[in-house]
Order: sequence, then structure tokens, then C-alpha cells
Amino acid sequence: MVLKHEDEMISIKTANIGDRIESGGSFGTVKYIGLIEGYTNIWLGVDWDYSDRGKHNGSVNGVSYFCTRTPTSGSFIRPEKVHLGRSVMKAITSRYGQMDDEAAAKLTEAELYSIQKTMNAPFLEFVGFDEVASKQSNFQKLEVINLRLQNVSNIDGQVGLRELCPHVVELDVSKNLFTEWTTIFNICLQLELLKWLNVSENIMGEMPTDYGYYRFPKLKSLICGTMRLDWDTVLELGRVYPFVDELRAPLNGITTLDTPEGLFPNLAVLDLEGNPIGGWEEVCKLAAIPRLEHLNVENTGITRIYFQKSNMFPNLKKLVISCNRIGDWESIGELDKLQCLEDLRFLKNPILESETYATCIQLIIARIGNLQVLNGAVLRSDERKGAEYDYIKKYGLEWLSVQSDAERKLQFIRQHNRYETLIEKYGTPDESELAAKQTVIKVSLIEVLFVHNEKSRTKKLPPTILVQKLIMLAQKLFALSSRPTLKYVSGLASEIEIELNDEGKELGFYSVQDGDKIIVTL
Repeated sequence: MVLKHEDEMISIKTANIGDRIESGGSFGTVKYIGLIEGYTNIWLGVDWDYSDRGKHNGSVNGVSYFCTRTPTSGSFIRPEKVHLGRSVMKAITSRYGQMDDEAAAKLTEAELYSIQKTMNAPFLEFVGFDEVASKQSNFQKLEVINLRLQNVSNIDGQVGLRELCPHVVELDVSKNLFTEWTTIFNICLQLELLKWLNVSENIMGEMPTDYGYYRFPKLKSLICGTMRLDWDTVLELGRVYPFVDELRAPLNGITTLDTPEGLFPNLAVLDLEGNPIGGWEEVCKLAAIPRLEHLNVENTGITRIYFQKSNMFPNLKKLVISCNRIGDWESIGELDKLQCLEDLRFLKNPILESETYATCIQLIIARIGNLQVLNGAVLRSDERKGAEYDYIKKYGLEWLSVQSDAERKLQFIRQHNRYETLIEKYGTPDESELAAKQTVIKVSLIEVLFVHNEKSRTKKLPPTILVQKLIMLAQKLFALSSRPTLKYVSGLASEIEIELNDEGKELGFYSVQDGDKIIVTL
């Protein structure tokens, strides 16, 4: 008997208020079940996840049937047009090897031998038996299961999952039709070796009052993005999964971050991208997490960075704060207080529009002493030295002008957090050099030699030209049929080639000087 895939069938169970449904690739929540004035039969009123799928706010012809999250996210649909979900067991067997014959699937080798003996037919073979047995064996070997977008809504049994695939360590059940955390916890109860779990894009109800009954100390990674969670729910998940070292909860509704001491003893990676947090004072509350090494607060509405206490985040090595609204250099200087900070991603913030991109990069490097990686690029020692020395010269005259005024000097130091340290490191630049520097044209041209095979071309370029345009220029110079790869060779260190692979960076970022080469290859 060949079983029909359940995902080929429209739902056969009855809908309930609050159920999650899928129809035509769109997801929503059932808000109403019943008649509509002027229409026949039963209809489902659905509040869709995305308003462009809906038509109204739950009202038709002046009659309000249900409420929606947005004015246009609601619509009515026939029950037979929606999927109400299937069990995780059926999803696994469907995705990883459907049983072709239920009777044969239950046969063991001993039973087959018994039948052969009874029929006196040792040569007898059951068509499909080997295949079914093999599939059963494959389920037993499964360690990674991906059930994303499989319309899973329930567990259907208390022990079957444990028997079907007992060795699973990674499970992805994102973007399905779950509505209750209890269902997720019961899945975890059966998968005793589970270490990695993704439940993102499932819209859950409230945490059950007995959630403290569940505890899964073996789970190390939990991903729960786009679920409309608040921080209190995340904290409750922290008690259910007490020893996670990676927690990702991006694109939720998190606004506050009050965190009790001792809740996340092993947490090293925390991703909160896209949550409307807003204030840096909320981020500072995460300092209660003792082993935090990697924090992502990209696109969270942060406008300013400041630390009210010293020695906060003592183990933080990587920070992602791109796509925020930071508009002052003092905020960048505050990051120097993170003693272990080595890796920073800082893109698409207003302060980066105050100078050229290359200059901004230099200012960031100069203001954060331990930084080793910036926006994915490893910083060279000569790059740091150049950035720090240029920083001294850029503000040198202002520094000299405040030496006789203690209050102005103190204000200068607050604005330029590492300036005194850099003066001690490199010495105070000569005043005549600083004065002369002010008369230099801000953007001068750099003479660069392009080399491709045996051909070469010399061009004078502004240091602000982007690598993207540089690639297009090289392609045009040598009439190349495809986009080339560029490598920069300094005249001072001709044995070192640096690939220009970040098209968003300016030429000046690489400290290119007159006479340097750019090697063009395909």
C-alpha cells in the first residue's frame, strides 16, 4: 500500500480559534470560525502574518467578525483551502523516506524467515522489504533533521519520535504551524541527544505555567527569530534550556533587557538583531551574562554608546552594531573600554557620513586600541600605525591649543579617548608639520600602475574611488571580457600582495601611495 504524502492533501481536521494555518505559501492565525452575512457555509477568518495577503480588518459590510494586527491583514477563506498541520513524525517519514508498505515495514527478519519456512519457499522475497528495512535503519541513523516549511503543528504521540530517530542532535522546525511551547518541549523530551534547535517563525502562545517542569541541559544552541517574543519569554526559555552557549532571537518585539544574575552561565553568543531596543542602557543590562563573547545588536535603534560602570562585558570579543543611528565619535571611543574587544562590525551609521569612508575607518582604528578585525577585514600592524599617527596629526593643533586651559584639555580628552596614549606612544608632532598639513589639498590624486600580463597602464586616481569602480576601470583599460580580480602591491613591500575584495571600500583604505601597483587577473 502506497501512502499519499500528507502535504499533497488539504487539511482534514477541524480548525480551532488560535490555530496556525498555511495556504498558498502564506501563514496566518485563525481568528473566527462561522457564517458570514450574505454568504453560505462556514468560513475561517484569518489574520495573516503579512498584510499584503489580507484585504480588511476583519469587518465585512459593516459587520466586525474579528480583530487584526493591521488594517489590511484579515480575510476570509474556506476551510478546505487551508493546511492545519501534521505531526512531526509524519513530516519526518515524508521528508526522509516514506514507508511504501506499512505491513512490510513492521516485518522483522525473523518474521520473514518464519513465513518462508511455513510456505517452504526459502527463495521467496518480499518486494520492497529490503527498501523499507533500509529506510527504517536510515531513520535510526539520522542526526540532523530539517523540517522547515513542512506544515508541522503537533507531535502525535509521546514515544514514537524517540523510537524513530533517537540519535538526532540538530533539529530545524522553523516556519511551521506550532502554537504551543509545550509541543516543542515534548519534542525535546523525546530527542534526548538534541544540541541544536531552531524554532524560528512560529507564532507561539504564552509560556505554559508549568514550564519549570521542563529542563534540557544538553541543548547548546537555540534559535528563535521572528516569533514576536518579548525578553521575559526569552528569560523563561533560558530556564528551560539553562546551558545554551548560543542564543539567537532576532527580529522579535524585544524592548527591554533586564537580566538576572546567573541565568545564562554558559552563554557566549547572543544575537538580538532587529529588535526595537533603542537605548544603550538596555544593552548594558546584558553585562549580567558573565561569559558573553559575541553580541549582535544590529538595527536596534541605538543612538549613543556609553558605559556607566567600568569593566563591563569583560569577555566580549565581537560586537555588531551596524545599521543603527550612532552619530558621534565619542560613542566609538567608549568601545575602547571593552578590554577584550577584537572584532567590530560598524556600517550604516550616521557618523560614517561625516568623513570619507577611508578616514572613518582610520578614526575607528585609532579610537579602539585592541581592535584586530573591522567590518570583516583583518587589520595589519602598519595599517594601525598609520591610522594612529594620522589621528595625532589630524587633531594635533587642537591638542596644542588646549595645553594652557585645564578645562578645555579635559574636554578634549573626553572627546578623544586615546589621544594622550597615542602621544605617549608616538610623541607630539612638530607644530610646523601640523600647520603645513592644513594647507594641503584635502583630496590629492594617487598615481597607480595597473598591470595585466605583459601590459601596463598608469592612472591618477582619487583616494576616495571605490574598489567597485576600480574593477570596472581595470576591465575597461585592458578590454577584458569578464570582471577581473585586483591585487595591490606596495612599492615598499613588493613581496606582499593584498587582494582588493571589498568593493565597498575606498582605495585610500589600503594606504595606496604614488607608484604602487595593482595587479589585474582573471
